[in-house]
Order: sequence, then C-alpha cells, then structure tokens
Amino acid sequence: MADKVIRGIVKTLLYIFLVLLFVYIFVSARKVGYLVFADLPLDGPEYAKESILTVEEGEKLLDITKDMEKMGIINNAYVCAMSFRSMEGYKEIRPGEYVLKSSQKPSEILDILIHKEEKEE
Repeated sequence: MADKVIRGIVKTLLYIFLVLLFVYIFVSARKVGYLVFADLPLDGPEYAKESILTVEEGEKLLDITKDMEKMGIINNAYVCAMSFRSMEGYKEIRPGEYVLKSSQKPSEILDILIHKEEKEE
C-alpha cells in the first residue's frame, strides 16, 4: 500500500517537473524570438557609443557580429546574427570600414553594411 502511494507521489512530482520544464523552455524561446525580431537598439541616442567596424572580404556574419559585440554596438552577437539572417540582404554585406552607433537598430546597421542607400538611387 505504501509502495503505491510513493509511486503516485513520484509520478505526480515528475509530471509537475516536466510541465515546469516545458514552461521554462517556452518562455526562454519566446524571449529569444522577441530579441531577434524586435529590432531594438542597444542604447538611446543620448548614451550612444560610436565605433568603427572593419569588415574583411569573405568574413562570416557571426564574426562580424562578434566584433560589434566587443565594441559595445550590440548586446549579443548570436541574437544579432539571427536578426540579420531574418532580414533581406544579409548576404550582400560589403567589406570596408563603417561607423556604427549603439543607438542604431539592427536593421539600420544592416542597411549601412549592405550600402542600401546606394542601391536605392
């Protein structure tokens, strides 16, 4: 009899643990999704840092975003790389030197890196 009660309690605790684990995973995934698609700048204009980013020929997207993270332009290189990949034109990043600010949104940074204003003319 006591054995059945203990099994029932253990099963119930296991189910509760699994439900809480799924809730935690869902909330974490939602947070990452929000960060990827929210297109928010790191800082406001009054606190913006300005840095020069050098993009080399053939440099990988993640390496570019890691450089931006080191400079304090973005908060998380992986989230920014996913954000860029969700936007049109991320494969057209050109090599060169760029002046970037931490008050720029990821979409604005990508527009600078692909020279979007030149394409529109």
